[in-house]
Amino acid sequence: MIHTANTKLQSWLDIDMLHREWERLKRMKLLFIIPPQIIRSIDGIDCAPTVSIPLGSLYMAAYLRKMEWAGEMRVYDARLGAKVTSYPDGTKIFGDTWDEVANTIRRYGPDVVAVSNMFSWQIQGALEAARISKKTCPRAVTVLGGPHASSFPLKMIEEEALDYVVMGEGEHRLHYLLEALEKGEIVSSQGILGCAEDANLLRPNKKAPTSFIPNLDDVPIPAYDLVDMKRYFYLQSHGYAPRVREYGKRAVTLLTSRGCPHQCVFCSIQTTMGYKFRHHSPEYVKAHIEHLIDNYDIDYIHFEDDNFTHDIPRYEELLDVLIGMDKIIPWDTPNGVRADSWTLERIRRTKRSGCEHLCIAIESSVQRVIDDVVKKKLDLSTVEPVMQACQEVGLPLSAFFVLGLPGETAAEIKMNVDYAIDKYRRYGVYPTFSMANPLPGTELYDTVVEHNLLHGTTLSAPPRANTIKTDEFDPEYIQTIYDYANRRKTAITLKWMMTNLAMFKYFLSLGLRNKWFLKKILFSALKGVRSQVFFRQSGEFAKRI
Repeated sequence: MIHTANTKLQSWLDIDMLHREWERLKRMKLLFIIPPQIIRSIDGIDCAPTVSIPLGSLYMAAYLRKMEWAGEMRVYDARLGAKVTSYPDGTKIFGDTWDEVANTIRRYGPDVVAVSNMFSWQIQGALEAARISKKTCPRAVTVLGGPHASSFPLKMIEEEALDYVVMGEGEHRLHYLLEALEKGEIVSSQGILGCAEDANLLRPNKKAPTSFIPNLDDVPIPAYDLVDMKRYFYLQSHGYAPRVREYGKRAVTLLTSRGCPHQCVFCSIQTTMGYKFRHHSPEYVKAHIEHLIDNYDIDYIHFEDDNFTHDIPRYEELLDVLIGMDKIIPWDTPNGVRADSWTLERIRRTKRSGCEHLCIAIESSVQRVIDDVVKKKLDLSTVEPVMQACQEVGLPLSAFFVLGLPGETAAEIKMNVDYAIDKYRRYGVYPTFSMANPLPGTELYDTVVEHNLLHGTTLSAPPRANTIKTDEFDPEYIQTIYDYANRRKTAITLKWMMTNLAMFKYFLSLGLRNKWFLKKILFSALKGVRSQVFFRQSGEFAKRI
């Protein structure tokens, strides 16, 4: 009798196991793909290999869990292979090879492939991942999201390998799309394009054609458990961080807000995040940080909000949260913050909360350029007192400057560099110079297209810096002044390194961890010696200075 009972029990267990396995097989399988990084494009443009935690995919995965989506999902970040592969067409990629990407897709057998693309200059890698997905799993539905897809949805949906383009924030839209696919329903929702006609559902606002999540606390903490966090920590702390100043060994990026009401001509954030400033509550931010400390033992935070200090009372509440935590976690603001929202006491509290480096976005030292060209609401008279206060408090400060925007004169560009170098020498404010880049989705891009200012490239090519020519400057002039600026900056840095042991150790550690950065700056500095002669003796635009 016992033997019979055991046999029946085993049979029942076998049937139950088969049933559960059948139910599992029936579930939709979703694969998030972060493609390998193109570090040399087909037109010979190089960039440094970098790795960062894919927050966008992890936020969407967490939201699907919250909504109790019944499917199975996996996040595949091809960059984690961390090797460089060259191809016959001259391109180089960082991460898994394209064959390895195909094998991974084949083994998982997804029903839906969601391809992530954070930057327009990496769009070719995203499209290649979609093509490989279709070739490997022809029945799989391919989806593309990100800033480029949000700026050019109609162009992207023409790509044969793409079934859908998701614009703006992806959490709600991806969930809706998956539910509709599972039920066999027609996909009809603002911000999801399966064909050109779906664009009729968009709002008429070109810069913000979709609606956005009103309460960010509705979006759960990212699903970090779906990725190998240790691998990210290792690569980021061994020279592959997207930021030169990677202080921590277990650093993370946090976004405590989305959207920006300002309208700087070179910024494309409104296309994906909107104009309205929306933010997580201080309680949410605290819970997020505590989750990362308890589960991943983080030792550094990069707050990469596009406008971290936009709401000052809310920023003060965040400082209260950071100061009141059991463990003070060092942090910085690599995306930059406004330069006109500071007092001496606020800077002191910022340092007390754990801030180790503050970055302000000045863009230009000429008020006319700020007002009429950049279109940034900033009174430059408020900037220098911030520099003085940070120097007094001992909080390291850096500043962003953009060179080569249409509407600037050659003389104003030179003034911008001289101002930045002067403030570096006087207050230690480290200047970061960028050559203007007409990114899709920006007013700068529209201006370049409308007035035919693109030089040395085409609109079909991935966007890159220093491709603008006006009556006042051309790419040669901008490159020359960029090299000149870095030569002067490097000269000051080397002088300080020879007289300050702490600074010597700091910059040496940066160079050792980021050899590509050290090579780039030294090469630019050496070219800058030639630039001095350029400014003194010749040059069509230099003569105007």
